[in-house]
This record gives sequence, structure tokens and C-alpha cells, in this order.
Amino acid sequence: MRVPVVFGQHGTRLEPPSTAEETTVRPEPGRSLQNVQVLALDTSSPAVSAALVRVAEGTVQVLAERVVVDARRHGELLAQGVQEVLAGGQPDAVVVGTGPGPFTGLRVGLMTAAAIADARGIPAYGVCSLDAMAAGAVVVVADARRKEVYWARYEGGTRVDGPSVGRPADVLALLPAGVPLVGAGAPLLGAEAAEPLHPSLRLLVARAADRVLAGAPSDPLTPLYLRRPDAVEPGAVKRVTA
Repeated sequence: MRVPVVFGQHGTRLEPPSTAEETTVRPEPGRSLQNVQVLALDTSSPAVSAALVRVAEGTVQVLAERVVVDARRHGELLAQGVQEVLAGGQPDAVVVGTGPGPFTGLRVGLMTAAAIADARGIPAYGVCSLDAMAAGAVVVVADARRKEVYWARYEGGTRVDGPSVGRPADVLALLPAGVPLVGAGAPLLGAEAAEPLHPSLRLLVARAADRVLAGAPSDPLTPLYLRRPDAVEPGAVKRVTA
């Protein structure tokens, strides 16, 4: 099975596994739940995240998790995180955040997810990373650099607008008054940073739980860049005339 991939400042913070947290999953009528272990990955933000997550008996539970905040070492840190959370175990599926996010970091997560799924013969599923930060009626905001933000608006946890990228003033003009803002990018819209600051791998897997439990075929892992990468190919050399 081959999974297709359609293509500041930094510090370190380790977060403990959220093993006590569970998310309820409501199965479709007529389908029994299975005990499925999922490798979850996200590199859409400075938080390089890997977790082993169990979907069983209508819940999503984190068994092991490693989150390191460092925007400059996605490849190195993700490889370490995967090795640590798997500890020799065999996941039944991979769920990965598809962004939006910067080109380089986002590609690390998607390529890693596809490679692991191919090597182990398991399916891989993509989820919008902003969806893994939303519960209730909120606007999720992430720093997109270049004085812009990535954002999406949710009602009842369901995305109703976005994901999009834009300048803070333009985004504010589109939002309903008084809507709560969450995410590390909220201060760029004049609000305090509110948890969750980065995608939750527990919520990421919950968004894909129906596909995981159904044993659905792999998704094409399409990154949500929303704009052209910072690096561009050089143009043709200009001729100099005397």
C-alpha cells in the first residue's frame, strides 16, 4: 500500500502525556468499535508532536506523547518522538495534521506519516491541524509569519469558515464580535493566547476516528500551505548589454 503525498525564535518545552484525558467517539449505527492503536503526528506549528493513541469503546485516549516546541528542528525531533512513543510497538493506522503551516515543517510530518504507513502496510489519514484545536464556538488562530495568520471559525466544534490566511486587520473584519479566540496566534489579533496553543493529538485522532474504526483506505496526504513557499526558484539571468 503506497500513501500519496501531494505536495523566530525557538526553545524547548516537554509536555507530559495526557493519558487521563479521553474524547468520546460516537460510532455509526450498526458498527461495533474496535481496539485500534494510532500513531498521531503534527508538525504544522513550532510544536513537533508525536503520540500513540488508542481508539476503543467509544473513546480516544493518549497512551504516550512527546511534544517539543522548536521551529527549527522538525525532522530531527519528529524522528525522536516517533521512536519514543512507539517503543517498538505496532500501530494500526497513522493520523497526521495537514496544516495549514510552513512548507518545510509541514512536509516533514506528511512525508514521515506516508513513509511509516507504506513500510508497515497500514492506512494513513489527514486532518486539518486547526480542527485539532477547536471545541465549541471559537476561532482558531495560528501565526503564519509574514505578518499574517492562519485561521478557521467553528460552531459546535464544526468548521464553518476557513482554513484561510490573511492579515490580522482583514481577519478581524470578517469575524463576529465577541467570538473567543484560541491558539498561539491569538495575540496577533489583539487577544491573549488561549489554550490550546498548538494542535492536540487527541483531538486530531478524534477527528479521524470514524475512518480509523471503519478501516477506510488511506487518504491522499495533501498539505494545506494556503500560499506559496518562502523559497522560490531564481529567475532567468538578465543579459547585460554594453
